[in-house]
Amino acid sequence: MRVHRDQRRGVAEVAGPVRTCVGCRRRDSDSRLLRIVHDPEAASLSPDPHRRAHGRGAWVHRDERCIATALDRKAFIRSLRVAGNVSQDALSEMIGTLSSRARDHPSATWAGGRSTREGTDQTR
Repeated sequence: MRVHRDQRRGVAEVAGPVRTCVGCRRRDSDSRLLRIVHDPEAASLSPDPHRRAHGRGAWVHRDERCIATALDRKAFIRSLRVAGNVSQDALSEMIGTLSSRARDHPSATWAGGRSTREGTDQTR
């Protein structure tokens, strides 16, 4: 297990690579974050749950607040280094899905089209 220094929380033990969420700017394991990519042919942003798409990716927590904050701050556009207008419809749809699942199942999160339940150690 690797130990990474987090500027805000001190030392944190995490297994695997550590990425920074573009929404809340917290560092976390890449397995807990969702990768967002830019599709130049469709000029849109889309989730890459399998982390196999080519090119630069932006990482965000699977939480509607982090995704909404990143959209408001235009963090995806900046982090992916995209010039011009980009459709964010897929991400807006994902926020709607997260909102409806949060109402139906308070402990469920979006994980590549499937619902997962997390433990009680959620920090929000």
